[in-house]
Amino acid sequence: MNTDIQIELFALYQRHQQLWQSTHQTLPTQEFDAEWISPCQVGDVVDQKITWKALVRDKKVTLSNIEEALEVTLHPSIEDLFCSAYSEHITCEFEGHPIELIQVWNDQDFLILQENMIAHFMMQKRLKKPASMFIATCSDEMQVISILNETGQIQLETLGKKQESVLAESLAEFLGLLTPRLS
Repeated sequence: MNTDIQIELFALYQRHQQLWQSTHQTLPTQEFDAEWISPCQVGDVVDQKITWKALVRDKKVTLSNIEEALEVTLHPSIEDLFCSAYSEHITCEFEGHPIELIQVWNDQDFLILQENMIAHFMMQKRLKKPASMFIATCSDEMQVISILNETGQIQLETLGKKQESVLAESLAEFLGLLTPRLS
């Protein structure tokens, strides 16, 4: 882990894992799907549930294919967030509001994420909105939390509208403000 973002991301994983362990005396669990296996799965399937622990990617991946397809340079924080580890999405609170930080479960999930990122970017371009990439979902399905591509600021984005509000000046700052929750 080389960047402030990666340090904060793995600190969030640790806080999330500690919450699970203090509450359930286990690593985080989720429903097991034999067709949706992840390198971060740990142990055996018990009662159709699998435990997992965020895992540093052993092979470097990038989002250069998105940059090439869209003819844009992505803010480096986007790559730090999505290319550093395998993890389930992390349920959190930001300033008392529930959110779910999007993460990559496996390589197939990474491909799906990239397709969704391209579609999101194209929609913003069509709406003449500043380029951003979503990083978290909100309880209001019309809102997402995203990284403003030009500055790296974290914003609350209402889909299809021009109203934006800055939540944090950087992804590292934003990750440090998140409080994990049990899903």
